[in-house]
Amino acid sequence: MSLIALYLRSITYTIVLFISFIILCSIALLPSPIISEARRWRIAVLWSEINIFSLKKICGLDYVIKGEENIPTDRCVIYFKHSSVMEAFIGLKHFSPASWVAKYELMYAPLFRGAIKRFGLIPVKRGMGGTEVSKVVNIGKQRLLENKWIIIFPEGTRMPYRQTKKYGLSGAILAKGAGVDVLPISHNSGKFWKRRGILKRPGKIIFSIGTPIQTKGKSIDEINKEAQNWIEAEIRSFENH
Repeated sequence: MSLIALYLRSITYTIVLFISFIILCSIALLPSPIISEARRWRIAVLWSEINIFSLKKICGLDYVIKGEENIPTDRCVIYFKHSSVMEAFIGLKHFSPASWVAKYELMYAPLFRGAIKRFGLIPVKRGMGGTEVSKVVNIGKQRLLENKWIIIFPEGTRMPYRQTKKYGLSGAILAKGAGVDVLPISHNSGKFWKRRGILKRPGKIIFSIGTPIQTKGKSIDEINKEAQNWIEAEIRSFENH
């Protein structure tokens, strides 16, 4: 397929992405007497499924999941490698309801602000240090008691394929303080859908779910190091596929 065709397909899909978000998010943000919380989450999952289907049909981009047997019965903190919007679709489809830790800048967009409030996301201001860590820990513990997953992008931002940076502390502090595991999820979506890029290349993204990392008896740095080492090693192993 020519590069021009790839761009045309990618632009077509991007239109589907935004239109589906505007329509379904507007419905999901209706007042609670009209839309219950359960239905609101079903709408979110539907949005993810529409986009997963559209990516496959329009862009030829599909995915496969390894390690589903590692998903624990009890809710925990999920460490998701972040490279593209694809992680949002997979997280919504397979881990709903969940409380996502999201960048505060999304609050400046009306629809995102409404979604953050309605779906119980945790908006954090990057670079604010201990105040925001305490916020994630306090709200996160409450969400866990509500039987929701906590989804965190530990690097704090989308990373180019096969690149990483030091993990933030809030996820490990929350998991250790709440006495829950950290579930690491690795993938190679950045290989097909680059950070800040509109082009979506055809192929099959591999999502790999690791063994839950126990936090008892480990330091915050040890928890993060174990998670990061596994996630990055798993990405390197994808090169053989």
